[in-house]
Amino acid sequence: MTETTTNINTTMSDHLNLINLVGRLGQAPETQYFTSGACLTKLSLAVNRGYKDESPDWFSLEIWGKIAEVAANYTTKGSLIAIQGELKLDEWIDKNTGNSRSKPVVKVHNLELLSSSQSPSNSAANNNDF
Repeated sequence: MTETTTNINTTMSDHLNLINLVGRLGQAPETQYFTSGACLTKLSLAVNRGYKDESPDWFSLEIWGKIAEVAANYTTKGSLIAIQGELKLDEWIDKNTGNSRSKPVVKVHNLELLSSSQSPSNSAANNNDF
């Protein structure tokens, strides 16, 4: 019997939490600027499942930095976008009940504007580009 050793690239773990979505924004972007200069934009994204009679899946998106400014300036409710990011779990204690709460959120790293009422041309934004 021969023993087999498998080498696993340690950088592979950096890419296991990866999500790609294409959908339409359900509301106008909510953008915050902090005293540190950081920018945060939050969006809700509706992704169709492909069946006409089925409701879309909704995702909460969180975007930081220059790409957050692109989202704030060039998207509106109904804009078609593509994103790539990672899934994270926001956790907190409900102030009213004292119960633990959690909500899945997609932390966006790449954004592609597929249609926008403010921008006639397609454009893409990537955190690595800024």
